[in-house]
Amino acid sequence: MIEHSKSSHEGFDIHTLSNERLSLSIVPKLGGRIVSIFDKVAGKEWLDGWEMEGGRRLWEPADRENYETGPGAGIDECLPTVLPCKLAGKSLPDHGELWRMPTTLEADGLSSGSFDCSWMLQSLPLKFSRKVSFSGAAIRFAYSLKNLESKSTPFQWAWHPLFAFVPGDEMRFAEKIGRCFSPDGAEQSWPEVLPGQDLTKGELANADPSCAKVFVGPLSDSTVAICSGKSVLRMKWDTTQFPWAGIWINGGAWKGLSHWAIEPTNMPYDRLSDGDLDSDLSKLAPEETRKWEVTVSIETAT
Repeated sequence: MIEHSKSSHEGFDIHTLSNERLSLSIVPKLGGRIVSIFDKVAGKEWLDGWEMEGGRRLWEPADRENYETGPGAGIDECLPTVLPCKLAGKSLPDHGELWRMPTTLEADGLSSGSFDCSWMLQSLPLKFSRKVSFSGAAIRFAYSLKNLESKSTPFQWAWHPLFAFVPGDEMRFAEKIGRCFSPDGAEQSWPEVLPGQDLTKGELANADPSCAKVFVGPLSDSTVAICSGKSVLRMKWDTTQFPWAGIWINGGAWKGLSHWAIEPTNMPYDRLSDGDLDSDLSKLAPEETRKWEVTVSIETAT
């Protein structure tokens, strides 16, 4: 049975869906940010950046043009770019628009046990919708992106989950990683981008600053697991539309946090302006609606 509850913390409404296996919490005012995925069986919080009882806080961004001033917690959506850039004379903001745009949860979704919300972008003529629901230990993120104009419109989407990292955790892809690139397009080795590193284990060796960002792919099988003690988080997404994964590992260089991310995306760059805008992967046809899903399941390690 799925239960919905609502609480208030530091002036923010927090909505939670839960069943016997897991709970998921969202803050609509902070761009529909998901701030908790909790494995009740293992007692494991999977997301970094916020704790109800801990010292980590939620807050409004001091500058809505600067992602650094926000809380950097949990999961948000990067659209229509990851890093800021200009496209056809328009400025596209850092980490996209959604993180800084409050949203509301649709009443019909709440009554049926899901979190449904949508955004109208300001920089590009796009409407973005997301439905979060779960059954048992599986969480389904269902997306829809509509081009509102009668001409093609480019876009970049990257899922942006900041997973808590604990030494000993391991990232396991179902298929062997064939190619790995730095954000500027230089070919890298995987998982040892720099000598002594093993990015599958979050080991950054003596990297300075203590962080790493690469892209892997194109992938045909997106199944990837993060194994952490008694809990396993397994992801899967549609690689025909999003064949790349950005891998971000932060060992304290950003906000003093320790986390890592697996970011499904449609291009191996951080700026929409750097991508191939003639590719069908990175543009919507006139008035086209594109749909896709990301599935996350929580399992017990065997």
